[in-house]
Amino acid sequence: MSADFTKSVFILIVSTVVVASFSVLVWVLPNILRTPELIDSSKAIPLTALQVAGRDVYISEGCHVCHTQMVRPIEPEVKRYGRASQEPDDIYEFPFLWGSKRTGPDLTNLGRKYSDQWHLIHLINPRDVVPTSIMPAYPWLFEQVLSGDDITEKMITLRFLGVPYSDDEIASARLQVRGKTKGEALIHYLQSLGVDTAEEVRQ
Repeated sequence: MSADFTKSVFILIVSTVVVASFSVLVWVLPNILRTPELIDSSKAIPLTALQVAGRDVYISEGCHVCHTQMVRPIEPEVKRYGRASQEPDDIYEFPFLWGSKRTGPDLTNLGRKYSDQWHLIHLINPRDVVPTSIMPAYPWLFEQVLSGDDITEKMITLRFLGVPYSDDEIASARLQVRGKTKGEALIHYLQSLGVDTAEEVRQ
């Protein structure tokens, strides 16, 4: 009888290693080799400490599940959401938040559209500014205060991943975040979206 290879642990391990190695070769290595080129062509601005904290709130509340951050290069999307996304735009995104499901609008260029006050009202009760919105209200975000105790370690990790934070920016990070509410931090993050490419759009 021939051996049943589907029951071989050795073949399973070898196959897994081969597939993983191929994935690294095809996906990871090219990005590592292209990093200097992407940095040179990128207009991306690293997030401030408060914006990093706001991004964490954005992720923890599941905002990225209903909102994409990737404008596809087709005319209807560009007309509705603004400049199409480009690879160098996201060199400091860990993890990236492109997404594929739009229960709400794409937020790639959101920071060029509304005031802080609009976002405040929208987060407390979305129906006050968009009557047909199905987005949940998040009033408690403006009651929960951030301590900033973990922001220094987060920024150190981001620097290790390639975000060019200085020692001074990391040292002052906790003071920037401490005492701010989650809602304030989230608004700061939302207002950062797309502002780094605004000058390019005007040209």
